[in-house]
Amino acid sequence: MGVKVIKMPSTYLFLSGILPELVCNKTAMLLGVPDNFRVSRSLNPLSGHLADPSCTAGHEVNGTVWYEVQSQEGVCGNVLRTNSTQAIYSNILYLYPVNMSTFSLPTALPFTCVYPLLFLTSLNFSLKPFLPTQDSGLVGVGPGVGASMVLFHDANFSSPYPPGPVTLPVGTPLYVGLNVQEVESTHFTVVIEECYITDTPHANSTERYYLIQNRCSSDPRNVIVNVNGVSQSARFTALLFLYQGNYNQMFLQCHFTLCDRTTDSCSARCQTRTTRSFSNHKSLIIGPITWNKGGE
Repeated sequence: MGVKVIKMPSTYLFLSGILPELVCNKTAMLLGVPDNFRVSRSLNPLSGHLADPSCTAGHEVNGTVWYEVQSQEGVCGNVLRTNSTQAIYSNILYLYPVNMSTFSLPTALPFTCVYPLLFLTSLNFSLKPFLPTQDSGLVGVGPGVGASMVLFHDANFSSPYPPGPVTLPVGTPLYVGLNVQEVESTHFTVVIEECYITDTPHANSTERYYLIQNRCSSDPRNVIVNVNGVSQSARFTALLFLYQGNYNQMFLQCHFTLCDRTTDSCSARCQTRTTRSFSNHKSLIIGPITWNKGGE
């Protein structure tokens, strides 16, 4: 099913010793109810429905009945909450007694899937998610969004360079695009926080030349932020010069966030405060980029 299965006791079922299973993948939440609930809890695993009673059982596999719902606000009664770092989807599964012949209250199994919103990205790389702590109910963590950073040939941002080393003349414009996939386009936009040049492929290198910092161009004469904070793509243009005073190869690192446009201000205007750092990240790059010296 694409991700690790997480088992946690529901607040309603912790005495049973038999636990449901929750799977959070990129597009859906899956809750598995063991068939032995029929004996241990006198509940019929096939009787369930979600907060919207029209959303009933999916299918039975190897003694487990799986209920599936898309990770999308409003589907089958899903509730979406967000904060600065997470998108949190919640719902409840209701199960009814075995051989129910009269009116009877169902048993509730609340469940929640948590997806991260904060990433550092670059070319052909997807981030791993982190596991936040929740207080109650079933909690799982979904994978990070697919993200990419691409170097283009021209200002149309339509013809990308292939992956691998690129050699360019000094003074050439770098046309750079950032994109994410598999997130709700009605909620989340890409905001470039900072981009910088390093002489190694390590994002935490102490030798940096900033092109963008606190969402601002470091030098408007050499760097233009073309698109930022309006969609699931961002674009900027920077002139390629000898940032370290030599012709050594260089690497481009960019740090961006996903912003929830329904609750936060996703303005890409320059920020006066220093952008906070994030300790848990992978080194993600475009490069190496090498130089054509004059006349070569």
